[in-house]
Amino acid sequence: MGGKSYYCDYCCCYMKNDLNVRKLHNAGASHTAAKGTYMRRFEDPRKILAAERSKRPCKRFFAGYCRFEQLCNFRHYTDKQMKQLEKIVSQLKKKASKKQRNPQKTKRNLPPSLQPLDLAKLKQTNWDLSWG
Repeated sequence: MGGKSYYCDYCCCYMKNDLNVRKLHNAGASHTAAKGTYMRRFEDPRKILAAERSKRPCKRFFAGYCRFEQLCNFRHYTDKQMKQLEKIVSQLKKKASKKQRNPQKTKRNLPPSLQPLDLAKLKQTNWDLSWG
């Protein structure tokens, strides 16, 4: 194995580059929480909004620190953040409804090699051309 130390991108820490040390670190609660926090960035905002709406605000988090982080049963979003999340979800819904209304518009933006074949034009093609 190359190098003397291993860097964990989720936890922002260095450790000995040994298989057992990495396995122990990856199984730890702090690594699992840090990885969950990082992966939450890529979740669908609609899914996050639905989950967070059903929760009450976390008193510990807003007082300063909640040790449960992503595993907490309470909401860690402020009212301002919830409004921003609702705005993002409404924008996504508008984009989805526009795509459903104009399915032909997306085909026009494709390059010719990716556009669907027009059988009427294909039948009119002269296949008796000589190339040389």
